[in-house]
Amino acid sequence: MLLHLKVRWSALAGNTRGVLLVILAMACWAVLDACNKQLMQQGIAPRQVLFLQASVVLAMLLPLIAFTRGRIVATRQPAFHLVRGAIIVTSAFCAAWAVAHLPLAEASAYLMTGSLFMLPLGVWLLGERAHGLRWLGMLVGFAGVLVILQPGADAFQPPALVALLGALMEALLGVVLKKYSQGEHPIAVLTWSQVACWFSFGVMSGFVLPPVAQSFWLLLPLIGLSASGIYLAYFFAYRAGDASAVEAGGFSLLLFSPALGRLFFDETPASVFWLGAGLLVSGIALVILEPRGRFRARAAP
Repeated sequence: MLLHLKVRWSALAGNTRGVLLVILAMACWAVLDACNKQLMQQGIAPRQVLFLQASVVLAMLLPLIAFTRGRIVATRQPAFHLVRGAIIVTSAFCAAWAVAHLPLAEASAYLMTGSLFMLPLGVWLLGERAHGLRWLGMLVGFAGVLVILQPGADAFQPPALVALLGALMEALLGVVLKKYSQGEHPIAVLTWSQVACWFSFGVMSGFVLPPVAQSFWLLLPLIGLSASGIYLAYFFAYRAGDASAVEAGGFSLLLFSPALGRLFFDETPASVFWLGAGLLVSGIALVILEPRGRFRARAAP
């Protein structure tokens, strides 16, 4: 059964596998944001939540690292992990701060624009070829962002701008992962990413773990699993297909986050949010469409 599923999975196009993996990452991301928001609503600062998150993930990884005597986290590219760590710390803080100050669905809408930032970055830094539909999709997607932001005298509030910065950092993170992760074990990438977060947010928090009420202890393993799921799913997604195409799976965050926001925080997005979200989804759909002639040209060689 497992072999059959593996064969069917391998038969899928690389970009299709990548999109499905990013959808899995978005499900994990929505769960992680919901858990973190629960903790932040108890008065725990975003930097402390992120220090706690990194501590939980590293605690879960320690038995595996010890079992392999550290071989699984050995690396020949320390500079890659250093650069990636700096980007992750910035991205994680922006995302957590946005989630703390915005409804879950709205914060997610801004954060998923990383799928659109990835297009010009993929062309510029990775040498990917983007057809006209992808560029059109980027413009439609950013139109959706503007609808959600509702430009005006009071528009572009700090939480929205911080979320957009986080999305840009996520796109840069994808470029670095796609370009320099060859030869690195996924557990090594996950571990060193969390080490960077643990040290950075530990300095901000005085290396003191925040007190968590006993009623929220069950969130801790969920935080560790969902945070790990995000990084591992993205790792394999970028290896499967074009970064600018697989990022399109990010639209699924608009399905998961509003549902969790409604379920746990009684948040109901306004109608204008759904209009903007619809444009975002349409834009990303255009990004992943492959013109028939282009597909044949690829298949010919």
